[in-house]
Amino acid sequence: MNKNIFLPMKHLYAILLLSVISFFNCAGPKQDDLSGLLLLLGAGGPGSSFHCGQTVANPVSVSFAASNGNYVTESNLLTALGGDNCSTPNLTDNNNGTVTDSENRFIWTLCVLDDSSNQPNTFSSPNCAGFDANDSSFSQTNASTTCSNLTFASRSDWILPDAIQLHSLRSASSPYVLGAFGSANNSIGDSGTAWSSTVINGTIEALGITSLYEATNVFRAFTPSTTGQTTVVCVAKY
Repeated sequence: MNKNIFLPMKHLYAILLLSVISFFNCAGPKQDDLSGLLLLLGAGGPGSSFHCGQTVANPVSVSFAASNGNYVTESNLLTALGGDNCSTPNLTDNNNGTVTDSENRFIWTLCVLDDSSNQPNTFSSPNCAGFDANDSSFSQTNASTTCSNLTFASRSDWILPDAIQLHSLRSASSPYVLGAFGSANNSIGDSGTAWSSTVINGTIEALGITSLYEATNVFRAFTPSTTGQTTVVCVAKY
């Protein structure tokens, strides 16, 4: 049974509970009751779903030096973003150009986006169509907008993933990316990189973060307007 059908009743109960507490505790600080109510309403009550990812708002202040084009140390960035809170993905290739991660409750586009169509490259099981120059012509800003406007596989709730979410797909060994992303031709396993939505306050300027799928380097920083350096995949939550 869908637990979400009980959320309106939980909210009504919380409001009633606040009224009772306020009536019998008039001398107490009202902000304590209000904070508890807002916490309950914001969390959606017990059983609400959690999606892993960056917990610090953009632009993220960092304690390390970072400049345009520089690689960023994995542990330093993950700590700055609030910590790696994703579980090891449980990936299923849906055979329609999407991949479901049932562990972290994500659906990913398997094929990288093409800037000329603003759609994922054509999927022909089990592979994606070959790369062309348009696949790396996205800036971070354009990548974010394109994912937000994307309608694909009967979904229109796509977003550009943050650096922690993209990092969840990384493998420590070749092809350095998990599941179909590493086995399907022309996915991020072949491109080796993807824009994230993460922005940090660099040494001189704000910098967008790209995730890398290679042996040594894990993250790299570029100005958000940079093009020609990386590809794009989108994610949806369920």
